[in-house]
Amino acid sequence: MRNDENRETSGEAAYVLGHSERELARLERQAGFFAEATRDILMRAGLRPGMRVLDVGCGVGDVTSIAADLVGPSGEVLGIDISAEALGIAEARMRASGRSQARFLASPVEAFEGLDGFDAIIGRFILVHMPDPAAVLSTLASRARARTLIAFIEMDMSTATAIPPLPLLEANIGRIIELYRRVGRQMDMGSHLFAAYRAAGLDPQLAGFTRIASGREEAGFEFVTESVRSLMPFMGKLGIATPEEIGIDTLYERLNAEAGAGEHCIFYPRLVGAWAATGAVVTK
Repeated sequence: MRNDENRETSGEAAYVLGHSERELARLERQAGFFAEATRDILMRAGLRPGMRVLDVGCGVGDVTSIAADLVGPSGEVLGIDISAEALGIAEARMRASGRSQARFLASPVEAFEGLDGFDAIIGRFILVHMPDPAAVLSTLASRARARTLIAFIEMDMSTATAIPPLPLLEANIGRIIELYRRVGRQMDMGSHLFAAYRAAGLDPQLAGFTRIASGREEAGFEFVTESVRSLMPFMGKLGIATPEEIGIDTLYERLNAEAGAGEHCIFYPRLVGAWAATGAVVTK
């Protein structure tokens, strides 16, 4: 790829998926798909009642709501994001659910003041969008107070597979992986969490989770279809696939038909959680 194309696309793609109305709706649907693993990781990491938590890159509030349930009414969760549209949805969802312990603020993480006022700093699917994840973790750790929990959850997209293979599913996941590669993002960020934490001077514990389902589970195909839909403008721009090649209007139906033609077991992308406390002695 040409250098000028790389600079232009990388600048646009700090958050590759954008913040369109459709993308925000996709993020809401994504909530249930990853909720169980997210809750498990945050519980393992040590979120508990009464804690004050910062949710970095909170989007429409999926992780914020899980954290709010874990810290309870005696705790507090602040979600920050750069998208006013996403925060508007998040605030409405919290009001509707009665989670008064959650609130939101429009701010990029690098400009946020007050990192030393939290017991935990968390995030999901955010480091993958950062050019230097280790630097982000280092900044958070250096500005947080001692013993602050730093917990992040990321995905290993390349681990998604089906047995027997589903060529259409694999082709579209491959397009997503190639796009992230082209814009300089690590689509297997989950596997790179350990190295990023260590580079930031943190000594993490880790846990991994994989959602496994039969080919008759439609939620996964919806997740893949809507992810491809959100990424289509970038795919076309970078020459990865044209709208005609993708056939987005029928992709969901074709994925279901392909899976329904046989007995398939689908392994969705592995989720990896890492957590560490600031100020802890890093073992060599």
